[in-house]
Amino acid sequence: MKVPVWLILTAAAALAAGPLPIKDLPPGKVMMVIQPHHDDHTTDYGMGGLIAQFTDAGYESHFVRASNDEKDGAHGYGHNDLINERECKAAIAILGMSELYSLSWRNDYMDPVPLQELRAQLIFLIRKHRPDVVLTHDPWGHYDRNPDHRKVARAMGDAYWLAGLENVHPEHFALGVRPHRVPYLFYKARVDYGKGHEPNVAVELNESQVRRKMRAYSTHRNVYASPAMARSVREQLAQEGLELPDLRGLTDEAAAVEMEEWHMDWISRKRGRENGVRYAEVYYFVDEFDHLPGLKEYLRQHTVQR
Repeated sequence: MKVPVWLILTAAAALAAGPLPIKDLPPGKVMMVIQPHHDDHTTDYGMGGLIAQFTDAGYESHFVRASNDEKDGAHGYGHNDLINERECKAAIAILGMSELYSLSWRNDYMDPVPLQELRAQLIFLIRKHRPDVVLTHDPWGHYDRNPDHRKVARAMGDAYWLAGLENVHPEHFALGVRPHRVPYLFYKARVDYGKGHEPNVAVELNESQVRRKMRAYSTHRNVYASPAMARSVREQLAQEGLELPDLRGLTDEAAAVEMEEWHMDWISRKRGRENGVRYAEVYYFVDEFDHLPGLKEYLRQHTVQR
């Protein structure tokens, strides 16, 4: 029997896949998270656990939210914006962050925004806070269906490089900021569909970091932890003569929170199991010498401790 080529290739890819290298935190003191939306730092494909790890290590941290998130929720545009900003502040506080910038570009209407204008805002913030590490969406994670994710990721992919150039936005210098090159980036992208950049590192999380990630995720009650979803699940189980004992006595809202937190625990364990640890998140990591592979290899071979 002739075996189809696609089956051979699939099997070969499965055999070739293995655990990713576990990445320690890079050196530095300042970390910046730049995301399209209020909740993008807590999703099941990153970055809540890694943020908690940075803040545990004492990094000064700053969160940038590009969209006003007016469409996230069922309360009307203006009210959604206010609720989501409030919940974002609460969520990042759980992870150890304090400063929030809301750029307030219109949710899902960012295509008409000039890329250069959004990029200039990000360049200025990078120059102002001079982060050693930036956590953001991957501009080369091609199959993200969310237009705001694609727009902000592209702007950030440009900004982290351009922020270090003297002849880019020299008008910033009158405000007391100077060019700054970001040496380390952690890019996140959906890894459950499509192809683009594949993750190249795993970050091991401890139990405290996972618990805080779970709480931060469920803090976004305007978009997650839907009582209607929990009620529907309970009703379907009841029709089959089943129940979840852990949900006994809980309101639909409390049950929804419990179920959302189960999901975050599950994905953290799944990524951990795939990479030989208990809990993990996966990323595409870029360091300052990745664009100079020859120099990177030379440094790896010849540098010594002073």
